[in-house]
Formats: sequence, C-alpha cells, structure tokens
Amino acid sequence: MIPSLLRHSLLGLSILAGSSCAGAAESPDAVFDRYVAAVHAGDMVTVRTLIAHDVERSDYVGCRPEMDNPTCLAHYIETTVVQPKARFTVLRRQLDGDTVSARLEVRSPWHSKAGIERIVGTDIVRVRNGLIHGFRFVPDFSDESTAIFFGSLGIGPRAAKTPSK
Repeated sequence: MIPSLLRHSLLGLSILAGSSCAGAAESPDAVFDRYVAAVHAGDMVTVRTLIAHDVERSDYVGCRPEMDNPTCLAHYIETTVVQPKARFTVLRRQLDGDTVSARLEVRSPWHSKAGIERIVGTDIVRVRNGLIHGFRFVPDFSDESTAIFFGSLGIGPRAAKTPSK
C-alpha cells in the first residue's frame, strides 16, 4: 500500500515538474494556442500565467498609471475579450521568429450590441521562453464592420470627429 501511494506521489510530482518546465520550451504558436484556449474558457488565471513580468506596456485606455505592465495587459484582455465572451476564428497565422501574427475574426455579444456580427484584425504576440513579452491587436479598419465597431468606441477612421475651435 505504501509503495503504491509513494509511486503515485512521485508520479504526481514528476507531472507537476514537467508542466512547470513545459512553458520554457513552448513555441510561440503553442503559447498563442494556450492563450486562445484560456480566453475561450474564460480562464484569466491561465492568461495571467502566460504574461511575462517584463511584458511591454499596453496602450489600452482602461489601464491606470498604478497598474504594472502585466496587470495592464491582463486588464485589457479581460475587458475586451474574456468578459464579453469573445470567440476567435484564426483566419491566417504567420510565425516570424518569436512573433505570431494571427489574423482573426472575433465575435462576441459586445459586437452584437454595436449592431455588427464580428470584427477582423490581427493579434501580434511576441513570445520568449514560453511567455508573452509583447501583445497588441491591430484592427482592420478596411473591414466595414470593424471600422463601425471601433468608430462607436471613438477609435479609427469612423470615430466621431469633434469640431476644432
């Protein structure tokens, strides 16, 4: 009985040790796939574990000065895709060194509320040692639905212009 219990404990420890080291060996594509799976599952704990402590600062307007860079990026992801329950369809993916550029179609109830079905854009995700070091979404403003949606947020060419004085 004891040897069996010990064997299971050692097996569990080896699995845990292997999983904690796996991130360091993960390819940028694998990290991106984990990110998408975590977003689709609403799993912010996993999203946060994928973000490097020295990630580049997000330019998301919802970030506050007191937020460190990882917190800012996590806030951006949670606010724009996790909370609205966004679903991504990868239309095209390109790997250039440590950077994944994935052209996406994104659908969520947030988009539906704005009167559109989906937006289109590119996630550009830079990965080193199994962690996200840079992340940004670039909307495709040449896509009508995307331009309308971001315009409703005051972003891009369809944003309402205020008259200058």
